[in-house]
Amino acid sequence: MISDDIVRATSSRAPEAGPAASALALLAHEPGLSIRVLAVGVGLSHAGTVRLVDRLAAEGLIERRDHSTDGRARSLYLTPKGKVASDQILASRDKVIAEGLSVLDPDELKVLCRIAERVLRNRLESLEQAYRICRLCCYEGCTNCPIDAELLERGLDPEANDNA
Repeated sequence: MISDDIVRATSSRAPEAGPAASALALLAHEPGLSIRVLAVGVGLSHAGTVRLVDRLAAEGLIERRDHSTDGRARSLYLTPKGKVASDQILASRDKVIAEGLSVLDPDELKVLCRIAERVLRNRLESLEQAYRICRLCCYEGCTNCPIDAELLERGLDPEANDNA
């Protein structure tokens, strides 16, 4: 239920319905992603992601730059306008979560966090899936990310990924 509310709230802040909100939020956290990795994160085909990127670029929300190591690939970055849109998307997400969890007291929230961390770590299948799981995360608030911790424990350093 909260997940559905998050999708509705974040989509209402995005320039279009669908995965645009996820794309902007993911690029805020992981500047320089390739279209291939963005496609995995937002759950679209490569062709669908190219069309999404074209639309977001036309809106002035993202820009393509040369990739640092692969001359064939392009890296995607938010523009200042895209950063504002991403901030609005994540603020709407935060509001939904705060409202949904407002019935819990601080001790209950701690228990919920421990349980959620165990579930997330156990359900993580790959580095690519991490992009999908974390596509709408609040990275400033997730200072001890269980997904990053699990990837590191498995020897899959998310920072070592060249985003290609």
